[in-house]
Amino acid sequence: MSRLASARGRHSGQTEVDVDLKPIMGLICILIPLLIYAFTFYEIKIQPVSAPKLGPPNPAEMGEEQKKPLNLTVLISEKGFAIKQEKEVAGEDSDIKIPKRQVRGEGGAVRMDFDYADLYARLLQIKRKFRGETTINIGAADNIRWGVIARTIDAARVELKQDKYANRKDYSEAKEALDDEGRPKLMFPQVVFVVAE
Repeated sequence: MSRLASARGRHSGQTEVDVDLKPIMGLICILIPLLIYAFTFYEIKIQPVSAPKLGPPNPAEMGEEQKKPLNLTVLISEKGFAIKQEKEVAGEDSDIKIPKRQVRGEGGAVRMDFDYADLYARLLQIKRKFRGETTINIGAADNIRWGVIARTIDAARVELKQDKYANRKDYSEAKEALDDEGRPKLMFPQVVFVVAE
């Protein structure tokens, strides 16, 4: 039996052939620099965010002249936005609700979506009232997509050329307002994620 198997192996006509990798390696050597060059045109923007600090503030760090913080917070739920502020600092406008609104999508379909234009207008009013504030807390329910959170950060980050926008299209096409040095005017650049309750 073993003699028969060895005889078939010798006379089967199979020979080992080395694979020529030169064409594939040449192609890879050309593609790697092209990919690296293509990434020079790809722009990545980074939004710094920090985790919330736990525990009460340290009295030694707070001076007597230090005022109470505004504690500006935007909470995102399925119903829309809720802007909350420290009542002692903000007064009557400490709790603002911005419900979802009807938006006409592609194909003429009407759906309910978040009102980023109104959120921006309200946050701009708050910024003009409390110019020293640079921090905003953002919290979202578990079922809110990351895209909604990112657009909320964008609405709070920089000032646009107009104070209000009538519709979502005008708001999404708006340009940033620039200061005297040509840099974007920042509203609330320091974002802190909080747990929504």
